[in-house]
This record gives sequence, structure tokens and C-alpha cells, in this order.
Amino acid sequence: MDSQVSTCIIILNWNSAGDVIQCLGHIDSREWDILIVDNASSDSEEAESIKLTFPAVHLLKNSTNLGYAGGMNSGMRWAKENGYSSALLLNPDTKPTLELIRSMINASKEASVVGTAQVSPDGAGVMVPYVSAATLRGDKPISYEWSTETNELVEVDIVTGAAILVDLSEAARINYMDEQFFHYKEEYDFAFRMRKAGNRIVFVSEYPLVHERGGSLPLHSAQAVYYNYRNELLFLRKHFGIFGFARGPGIFRDAVRHGFNSPRLAVPIVLGLFHGLRGVTGPVTLRSGNRTS
Repeated sequence: MDSQVSTCIIILNWNSAGDVIQCLGHIDSREWDILIVDNASSDSEEAESIKLTFPAVHLLKNSTNLGYAGGMNSGMRWAKENGYSSALLLNPDTKPTLELIRSMINASKEASVVGTAQVSPDGAGVMVPYVSAATLRGDKPISYEWSTETNELVEVDIVTGAAILVDLSEAARINYMDEQFFHYKEEYDFAFRMRKAGNRIVFVSEYPLVHERGGSLPLHSAQAVYYNYRNELLFLRKHFGIFGFARGPGIFRDAVRHGFNSPRLAVPIVLGLFHGLRGVTGPVTLRSGNRTS
């Protein structure tokens, strides 16, 4: 198996067939092996519509919505069982280029986890870079600020975002992603644990990934806000104990500002903080009855 065949691209779908099909249009399925994991989309035929458009892709259908972590875990286990050595975990709302994928696979020769620079369009359509990597000062994460001029391979301690390439044997060794997070922070926790297990993590920025952001869960929805605050605290609780929240006072300052600026989101903000402090995990149903998934 050459490096291309031994890497499986995994795209998680949940009610996002349009995004998935657009994403696949940027990837040559004759060059890459691709697995679509359908996370129990509302339309039972949605996964088949993707397969009909791109017959060469592999398809794995989950019977329930396992969240991002559970969905990607099922994909990584499938890939490992089918002989792949690594997997590129890719969000459906992205526009990957062949150059980007090749640069990440090339970087994987040097590390067990590879992250990449990412940009998203602002309201005017201008591509704006955002932070998707960090280094650790002790246990304190320091955001890694990249620029388009920074083309060299950079060693970091944490990568996040919409495209992460992982060594499947090392991922299995730490039992993949923690499904208690369900949505948000799971890839941060995953990279943090991979680094703690002695794995090298690198970041590439030569070909930034275009990421629309919020394809399956709108960034400013009540569900997204709830998971964001809850899982920030769950991460601190998991790694630093029940009083780990003391390491992240900025979370609470941000929550106050956020609630003041967006009063309609005050309830999910407070509930997320409360559940994070209590250690509530997994999917949660908001008071409105809308499932947070």
C-alpha cells in the first residue's frame, strides 16, 4: 500500500448531503479512498444520495446520532479494520484541495497527528484565518498564530478544526475520541491526550483549508453555545479534577459578555456552564425540546 491508499478520508454526514457532495467535488475519489459516515440523518435515503453521486466512496451508516466523536470513532475503527494506517478526518462544510491533502499526508511521515491552517469567509466573503492549533506552556494552551507566509512544518501540542490527519494505531491506543463530549472540544481533547501519550503533532499552513463553519450545527445556535461552554468546563474537569474550572476564569468572563450581547442565548450559556461544573456529559435536550445534536 502506498501512502495515498493507506490513508482513508473520513467525512461525517448528519443532514448535510449538499455540503458532503460539494466537499467531494474538490477531492479526486480515484486518487483517495473515502468513507462517508452517516450519523443517522433524518432522511434515511440521504446517505444513498451521496453514494449515487459518488459511487466510488465507501458508506457506513450509524443507527443513531453518535455526535461528532462517536461518528468519527466508528469511521476510524472501520478504517483500521480495513487495513488503513491513517485517516484524514474532514468536515463536510470544507473545500479541500489535492495540494492540501498531499501536504498533510507528507507531514504525517513526521508525526502521529497533523493539523492544518484554516480560513472561513466573513460576511463580505473575505477569507479570514482562525486559530486551529496551540502550544502548551505547562498545561496552559497558547494559541498558535499562523500566516500565509509561514509555510514550514511547525511542531505544536494541540490541533483542532475541520481537518485532522491521525495515525490509526496511535488513535486506537488512547481509545480514539472521548464520546462524552458529543459535539465540540472532542478533537481538542483527542489531540491533548495524543500529545500526553508521547505522540508528535505538527501543523501545516502552505495550503489553508476553506471551512464554511457551522455546517451541521450553526455556530450561534443555542445548541452550539450550550455545548461550547459545557465542554470547555468538561475538558478542565476531566484533566485537572473537579476544581479544574479554576484554571479557566476566562470562560466565565466570556460567558458574561456573550450573554450581555446576546440575551436570547443567556439560558443555554448558563445551562452549559452549570452542566459543565456538574460533569454532565453526552447529548442533552434543551428546555425548548430541541435535541442538541
